[in-house]
Amino acid sequence: MADDVAEKLSAEAMRRNKTLYAFANESLEAVISVCRLSGEPSEVLPSWKMSRMLKDVDAVPIPGDLLEKLIKKLGALDREWLLKIWTQEGARIGNYLQMGYPEISQLSQAAVEFQGLLPLKRIEVRSVAGGDRARMDVRAIGVGLSEESTACAEQFIRGIVGSYGWSVKKGRVSEGILELEISKEAQR
Repeated sequence: MADDVAEKLSAEAMRRNKTLYAFANESLEAVISVCRLSGEPSEVLPSWKMSRMLKDVDAVPIPGDLLEKLIKKLGALDREWLLKIWTQEGARIGNYLQMGYPEISQLSQAAVEFQGLLPLKRIEVRSVAGGDRARMDVRAIGVGLSEESTACAEQFIRGIVGSYGWSVKKGRVSEGILELEISKEAQR
């Protein structure tokens, strides 16, 4: 065991008022249980973060096909309202995300860790230098199975970046793919 890991383990055991042996056994048993179920040790922290977030924001995961059906039905009834609530929910989640990811540049890591909130397969974020504003280009793939759900995902992302004081300046939405240019005007 690396010295720094041993020190962290010992400090955490003391913080929890447990013996090093008891805390190490408890920790290892949890990871071994995940591995026995075909999981990987690297999945433990992101899974815990996702579980904590779902609990904190009072969210429940629903099957993707059910979400698609609900979006299509609600979009047919009142598309404007549907997109508005996705933007509002994005802003709410964005405010939550700022506690763990205070800089917008950290959101690509959050997207990897919280994939369960959007049907997101891959996200690419590229910072673009120059001009009088900070800018990033975002490309997300696998964000919905229809144009309607992809439009909702776009509004959700607009809400999130808006909570950071940024905005979507240009966007291209096609079934399952989002390409967005987000920026923040330079402060003077």
